Amino acid sequence: MTAQTPRIVAEHPLRTPFVSQPVVDRGQALARAQLCAKELGATDLTPIRESMCSTFRANGSVLRVGHFTSDPSTAQRLATMLRSKEIRVPDVIATWQQDENGLGVIAYEDVRETDKVIEWREVGRIIRHLHTEVAPSDVPTGYPIASPTRLPWWNFGAMLTRLEATALVPTQQLSNLYEAAARGVEWSDIVETPPNVLTHGDVHPGNILMSEDGPVLIDWDLLSTATSLWDHVPLRAWSTPPWQGSADAYTAFAAGYGAVDWEEASLDVVVEMRNLAATVMKLIASASTGVIDEEATRRMEYWASPNMTARWTWG
Repeated sequence: MTAQTPRIVAEHPLRTPFVSQPVVDRGQALARAQLCAKELGATDLTPIRESMCSTFRANGSVLRVGHFTSDPSTAQRLATMLRSKEIRVPDVIATWQQDENGLGVIAYEDVRETDKVIEWREVGRIIRHLHTEVAPSDVPTGYPIASPTRLPWWNFGAMLTRLEATALVPTQQLSNLYEAAARGVEWSDIVETPPNVLTHGDVHPGNILMSEDGPVLIDWDLLSTATSLWDHVPLRAWSTPPWQGSADAYTAFAAGYGAVDWEEASLDVVVEMRNLAATVMKLIASASTGVIDEEATRRMEYWASPNMTARWTWG
């Protein structure tokens, strides 16, 4: 531990991500976006993405509306810092603090995308650059630096207990999920194995924009400190079953990233736990409607199948 560590912890919210809960009332998010778009002089507002945040295109900007855990202005300072370190991220045009519903807004430049396929080798190089050239102490004061082991959706004990309480998942399927959690119990030790670096936390196709100048990384909500393996997990998971991504994507990313100081077997342990987290989150979301939907059922079947061959979608 370095002498700087206490200062870093004191300056940043305690190990929580920038976004830790989803927007529940999408109508409120739309109304908030409309007000902010009007302030920007935008005449057109188009929904483009619904995930943890609600995202809209407003003329030459992109508005993200969400429950941010710190002042949205810290995202502007983060973007400035990353750009100064030669990491391509969208510029932040304006920010609005949280309203009475807890919804803040960040307006980013609307990066012009091309028809090029994602240059995964270059993304690997960018992530390597992040790990080696940007330190936690470079992160602006107030912007959260999360810990993977404190992300609520990776707390499998609490999440499975919550799922069990819905009484909608059959006993055998629930047992399969508990068994998977037990198989991967070492995941937390793996991602905290020193040396720890600053990580993006969510590198996958949905968070890469291909501009004329190359890949642009968006969605820094899960900025974390962890072993470098943590930034390999999302794309490795997407590139292999049960997701339907391309194995070539991770191969190119890994080639661009270069040498690592951890074993592939450790990566596979954490990948399986990411898939488990995706399953449990989907089941809980589905159960909130009172019915387990088709995609949630498909994910349960994956853990029950002998060779785990069931395919998933992003639905």
